[in-house]
Amino acid sequence: MAARQHTEEEFATHRKRQQEFEEAAFKIQTLVETVRHDPMKLRKITLHGVGKTREDFLRRILEPAFQARSLHEVIGLSRQAVRRMERFGIFEDIKIQLDSPRDSWLQDRKDLVDLGIWVKEGSRIQIRTGTEAGNAEASMYGALTVKNVFGGAETLSTSMAFGTRTSSAFQFALATPLLADPDKNLSINLYSQTRNNTQWSSYEEDLKGGALKYTTLSPFGYHEFAYEGHWREVCRPSEKASLTIREQCGHSLKSALTHMWVHDMRDEPLLPSTGHFVRVIQEYAGLGGDVSHIRQEVEAQVARSNNTGYILSATVKSGYLHSLNGKPSKISDRFFLGGPMSVRGFKSNGLGPREGEDSLGGDAYMSAGVSLMTPFPGLAGRDSFKAHFFANAGTLVSVQPGQSATKTIDDLTKAPSVSVGTGIVYRHPQVRIELNFALPLMAAKTDAISRGWQLGLGISFL
Repeated sequence: MAARQHTEEEFATHRKRQQEFEEAAFKIQTLVETVRHDPMKLRKITLHGVGKTREDFLRRILEPAFQARSLHEVIGLSRQAVRRMERFGIFEDIKIQLDSPRDSWLQDRKDLVDLGIWVKEGSRIQIRTGTEAGNAEASMYGALTVKNVFGGAETLSTSMAFGTRTSSAFQFALATPLLADPDKNLSINLYSQTRNNTQWSSYEEDLKGGALKYTTLSPFGYHEFAYEGHWREVCRPSEKASLTIREQCGHSLKSALTHMWVHDMRDEPLLPSTGHFVRVIQEYAGLGGDVSHIRQEVEAQVARSNNTGYILSATVKSGYLHSLNGKPSKISDRFFLGGPMSVRGFKSNGLGPREGEDSLGGDAYMSAGVSLMTPFPGLAGRDSFKAHFFANAGTLVSVQPGQSATKTIDDLTKAPSVSVGTGIVYRHPQVRIELNFALPLMAAKTDAISRGWQLGLGISFL
């Protein structure tokens, strides 16, 4: 009986405290609403815990907060400044506090307020090692990243990787935000790669070069502007290499301007259930070296779903490479098509021009795919697993110098390669995995067919 009475007293005390807290919160909210539009300015900002980050960098981030002219604006602009600080990824924790001026001669100034910011800077050095599987390639990698190198959220990174297709890759990059804006970044990249293309063609390729990139966000999406210059060598042809591959062997120097625009409104990239996606890549090569062309690639996707777990998606892709020097294109610049992440039912890069066992790539392509995802029988409660039904079509052709646009369009549309199939899709947190049974319905004489089961691991699928 005493224990029950004790419990009732504790409950009554708890209820009383909760009621007092709610009343106090209501009074504070009412007070803030009353004075939110009263004239008020931010007098000063005091930072605590800053050691590695430059003062002028932080000043640029926080400066807009001084434009506030009311309590409402002071709170809003202060929060915006803190969110910008968080986006640079150099602070582990940020706390803010508004207070009246503590200077004695300002005690009567009710229109002034001070902002205090307490930060905890994150670790500057990160070392990562591991393995990756995606885009039909498995690799192991090691990476060293140094953050906030010069106190302005700069990032210095170096990495190396060894994989099944990219035999070796080394990269050095230095990136910095411009004008203390996390949405505007400038970076310089130096890299060296060795690509093993022997799975679909009898050669390897060495690549060494650098790039200067500027990235930004606009109301229309993500933009990347870049200048790239690199030296390539098509090398180490196998004993069975075709004559065309042997003729392509040798050095080339490419100097190009590129622009990439991405507009992504999907709910997620791996297995989207709603939204749309557009990507456009444009390249002009010919500022130097022996490569001169215009290259453009477009990709679009739309996805829709219902509340029963059914997802319908459609994807289209196309690309065109136009030589400007009257010479055939280099194999290093051509498009390749086909495989478990591209036009299913065909071998990796198996569509289009071919000589013997070697895929030669093409100068123009079109591909389209429709996929229906449904709850998998027995696993309907797990959204990571889906049954998959698809239809794919695609064409890859070569374009001779001086060839008319009419002939190119006719070559692309007259006889597309088509496949259908079904399978299962698993959405891993970092990669999408598909196991499909594909059946080619139409194919060109030069296409490399892969009838039966296909396994695809990657991020971007047709």
